[in-house]
Amino acid sequence: MGERQRFADLLRKCSKSLLFYKGKEVHGAVVRKGYGLDLMIGNDIIDFYRKCGRLSLAHAVFDRMLERNIVSWTSLMCGYLQDGDAGKSLMLFREMVFSGVRPNEYTYSTNLKASGVLAAAFEGMQIHSLCCKWGYEWYPVVGNSVIDMYFKCGRVSDAESMFHAMPGRSLITWNVMIAGYALDIDGKKSLLLFKELREHGETPDEYTFTSTLKACSAAGAISEGTQIHALLTASGFPFLSQKILSAALIDLYVKCGFLIEAHKLFNEAEEKSAISWSALILGYAQEDDLSAALDLFRELRKGDNAIDGLVLSSMMSVFADFAFAELGKQLHSYAIKIPSDSKIIKLVG
Repeated sequence: MGERQRFADLLRKCSKSLLFYKGKEVHGAVVRKGYGLDLMIGNDIIDFYRKCGRLSLAHAVFDRMLERNIVSWTSLMCGYLQDGDAGKSLMLFREMVFSGVRPNEYTYSTNLKASGVLAAAFEGMQIHSLCCKWGYEWYPVVGNSVIDMYFKCGRVSDAESMFHAMPGRSLITWNVMIAGYALDIDGKKSLLLFKELREHGETPDEYTFTSTLKACSAAGAISEGTQIHALLTASGFPFLSQKILSAALIDLYVKCGFLIEAHKLFNEAEEKSAISWSALILGYAQEDDLSAALDLFRELRKGDNAIDGLVLSSMMSVFADFAFAELGKQLHSYAIKIPSDSKIIKLVG
């Protein structure tokens, strides 16, 4: 194995394990050995920095490269999208196209997702048009991203047209449609599609069940929700060990007013997400059961539990009511200790 390949392997290992300082040392050695302008190594360095969340360093390496290929561009776009800067990803996409580099299926998928995040229908439709022009429209990763983009831009009929036109539909395609209808608060269509999926012989996975349960919540369809719960139990699906799925079930029961069933599931869940905690606390608050809400909040504080700032904000808005002044005061005392740009709030006693 040559020295160049050894450096590439080391960088990939550091990327996989997110070993930032070790990877930075390897980067320094790469430069000292004269491989700093090598295209393959440069792409590995960009990938390493983006996976470690150091996009300014990734972009600096990108800017210094004498030669860039589609991997260089797509890696940087992915980094910005994952970091929440979808606009920067689209800006890079335009720059890349104008420079004469042709996108591949992953570049298209990344920027269709970016368009969806921004609800930028015009940009999304332009990218879809390019996909058709260069023959990428029916690549599964592209087709699924097109459907998702149209849903997020509020163009439901375009998403449906794409879905029905696709020559081959994977489970991911079905999941994107079901999730899209749930996002559009059209729970009934999600439920019909879930039924159709099973009739086609597809086996639902965690994402299928989660999206369908969200649709049940949106539609207030407790009967269909309990049927899905029964199906999960009968099939031996390990839903109690999956935070997102168990949280969707708990949220369904809370929103439909079945707090006893929700709390039973909450106690049985092997891992509890922020959504599970907040759904149950809010459920008790909305039923005017301050004692139960306070007990849960105190239990939450005892462990090393993380709760999203937006969830905390929604809880505080409910507890702002005079009847819940005590709990609202406790929530506020924790919120003011957290930096305003914090994405995750730790509630520890």
